[in-house]
Amino acid sequence: MKKRVTALLLSALLAALPLVSCGSTDSGDEVTTDSQTGEATTTSEVPAETSGVPDDLDLEGETINIWYTTESVSVAETYVDIAGELTGDIMDDTIYNLNRSVEDKLNCVLNFYNSGCLTSETGAEVPKLILAGDTSYDVYHVVQWNAAKLAAEGYYLNVYDAPYLSLDKPWWDAEYMQEMTVGENTLYALVGDYAIDRTRCLDCVYYNKDMYEDFYRDRDGLYTEVLEGNWTWEMLRQISSDVYSDLNNDGVATRDDRLGYCINDYNNLDALFYGTGARVTERDEEGMPTLVLNNERVANIIEDVYELCFNTEGVFFSGPEYEDDVANRTLFENGNSMFLFGFFYTIEAMREMKSDYGIIPFPKYDSDQTEYVSVVHDIMRMMVLPSNCTKVDSVCAVLEELSFQGYNELLPAYYDIVLKGKYVRDDVSAQMIDIIRDSCSTDIAYVYGDAFNGMGYITRYLMQAKSSNFASEYAKREPAAITQSNDFIEQFLSNE
Repeated sequence: MKKRVTALLLSALLAALPLVSCGSTDSGDEVTTDSQTGEATTTSEVPAETSGVPDDLDLEGETINIWYTTESVSVAETYVDIAGELTGDIMDDTIYNLNRSVEDKLNCVLNFYNSGCLTSETGAEVPKLILAGDTSYDVYHVVQWNAAKLAAEGYYLNVYDAPYLSLDKPWWDAEYMQEMTVGENTLYALVGDYAIDRTRCLDCVYYNKDMYEDFYRDRDGLYTEVLEGNWTWEMLRQISSDVYSDLNNDGVATRDDRLGYCINDYNNLDALFYGTGARVTERDEEGMPTLVLNNERVANIIEDVYELCFNTEGVFFSGPEYEDDVANRTLFENGNSMFLFGFFYTIEAMREMKSDYGIIPFPKYDSDQTEYVSVVHDIMRMMVLPSNCTKVDSVCAVLEELSFQGYNELLPAYYDIVLKGKYVRDDVSAQMIDIIRDSCSTDIAYVYGDAFNGMGYITRYLMQAKSSNFASEYAKREPAAITQSNDFIEQFLSNE
């Protein structure tokens, strides 16, 4: 591999920005407090951000065809319809009006095609269309875990130098896109605030405040533990043991009992692992991802994940079926589980829950860990241009404007009105949501799982096998992981 300078894609842009994760809702205004009245006032210190699209750009009625799907394989996983509709629902209406606003500004037509393709199949369906030379669709919304990999295979257009995209602005998640990229001059997938999935798919833990009060007297006490940095795996284990009751007297923790938590054998494990701040890869001096997983801390983490799954009193380890997630959620809704491991979107299915609940981040591994860390569920959708796109400039103008207006209209509607205002049941939960969103992270080995021989999912494989033998599993996967990741990097760079 030829020698390359150390700067990564967008690193210069990032260096000039305040460090944020997964975007920011901060407008740049300065908040001050009157010393006499104690009232907060906001004064604008910087001009309002502007889109990278010139105000006088006219697409002359051009139609932009957008391929997407909302058809999830699981009733536990839901997607927002990016076409929008005037239904009276705040999200539907905001998306609909946002799309019309972009059409009016750019003098274009946005034609949304809901393919009905299972979200689990976008990685198989999109290549068929592109290989067939089909230019019907100008942009695709695809799912990270099965379609991100197509970037290295040449199916997507490199938009690093594309016009109108102001990738240093807060409506694009520069850090996330940087983690998905290899090399200095490549960018194949866009992650921004038009695709609200990036926020909806953040992991979190729900806790039953009524049950917590029954055992610990203070229903908001767990918030305090989080804010003081005490919310760790050890506390999770202790609370789960405290609340457990073998209601059917069979000597085994099942959904017929009162539990600490249920845990599935896939995305819950991802959230636990990445919540420790562990990394599968780091960048070398040339900016290339290299494996750093094989270390004592990770080995200890795997041992302790095993303990959380199989040797913690009051825990039910559920299977791989998607229906299990609904059963786990139902147990929580019925007041028979202290915790529910989920995502922001999970809250949308809990409208009828009678017991009061709170939202907190996934726990730290131990007290030595300084920050909470969240991960974006790999079902997140991203925006990509097909390699045979014939309307590059127009599409990029549309995507820039969609993300710009999404940042200013859609994100606040979801984040402040829907998530914090409609679903959250107390003010401190809203503060927890900020902590979770500000701490989000990912790893290139998690984004492109197969390219690293599944190293980004190693916790899943071990727990599914009911094993904590990290050294053996790593040794088994390492040779192919090195070969495959090197091939992936070379292939990715060859498309520059």
